[in-house]
Formats: sequence, structure tokens, C-alpha cells
Amino acid sequence: MAIYVVFFPCIKNKAILQEGTHFKKRGELSMKKLRCLFMGLLIGGVLICPAMAASSFPDVDENADYAEAVKYLDDVGIMRGDNNGNFNPNQTVTRAEMATIICNMLGETEDLTVSDTFSDVSRTHWANKYISKASEFGLVSGYGSGKFGPNDSVTYEQVLTMVVRAMALEEEAIQAGGYPDGYIEIAHERGYINRLSAQKGESLTRWQVAMILYNAAYSIL
Repeated sequence: MAIYVVFFPCIKNKAILQEGTHFKKRGELSMKKLRCLFMGLLIGGVLICPAMAASSFPDVDENADYAEAVKYLDDVGIMRGDNNGNFNPNQTVTRAEMATIICNMLGETEDLTVSDTFSDVSRTHWANKYISKASEFGLVSGYGSGKFGPNDSVTYEQVLTMVVRAMALEEEAIQAGGYPDGYIEIAHERGYINRLSAQKGESLTRWQVAMILYNAAYSIL
């Protein structure tokens, strides 16, 4: 059994929002509220979580490289399984699902409201409130023409960009060249893509996203 002391920092930087495959500046963000929510989630900002060797899901081999990552993220409520108790590690993650995962990561899961931010995300869409919140905090935006593409697969560079922002490293990414290469470079330097082989434009699966988030948490120990 291993013991992990883990927290995610808040975001205090300028948002660079995606539009198509590029990003644009938005106003200054203060993420104190998200920090407080996440600190509460992790009991004062620190989580002591035992990582069991056994997998939580029947479709995740306990010897898989990502098994511990999946177990950890399930334990803290960032990524869950389906109604049948499976994790579906090889299932591609959509942009709507990734927006939800990022909200879970930051502890922004309660008292969310729906909006008409994007024309292709109806107010009755299951992820409307998560997409709206992620957009509000500058973590995601659309393709232009008011569309978000909620059912589109999320790509390698999009995931890394969201995580780099959530880890309060966006200024470093901008200085390294901006979207997408600057974000990829910072993610690589911080070890977020350890044990992961992927390329720009590639759609990521649930196990790959789990590994990136786990690596991000581990990087700040």
C-alpha cells in the first residue's frame, strides 16, 4: 500500500481560450472560490489516499500501467465508472466529458447553473452546467460561430492545455510558445505525460486522461 499526499493548486492567471485550434486572451481570473471548494473536498487542501494494488473495476487489469491512476481518481471522485461498474478504459473521452472531469478536479460540482453559452449545447444537455462553468473560468471555449462540439473527441493537446491551466502553469506555457506546443512542453517537463504515448490531434481514451491527471497530482508531491 502506498500513501499519497495530494492537492491541486488554484488558478490565478490569464485565460487563453480555445477557438478552433488556437487560443485567445480573456480577462484576469481569480480562482479563490475553486481553491476553497477543492480544499474542502480534500479536507483542508490535503488528501491522504491509500492506493490499493487491486483495481476498483473488473475491466481494469490490476497490472495495467494505469490501474493505480484509475483507482486514485475513482477514490477522490474525479473519474467514475459506468452504471455497470466498469471503467471502460479504452473508450474515447468527449469534450463534454472532459469539461466535467476538469470541474470534478477543481471541486466545482455543486450549485452549477445551465446557460446558453454555446448554440450546440442545449440547456437540457447533461453536461451543460459543467461546460458552462469550465468556459466561465477560461478552461474551454468553442470552435467559433458559438459552437462547442460537446460530442467531439477531446484531443491530446486540448487535454494537456486544460490540465496545465488547472495546475496554474499557463503563464509558463505561454512563455514556452503558447497553444499547443507550449502547453505540451510544460506538460512534458512536469511529467504529466509519463508512461503515455500520444501525438497532437490524437483523441484520448479514459485511461490516458486518467494517467495525465494522476501524473499531474503526483508531480506536486
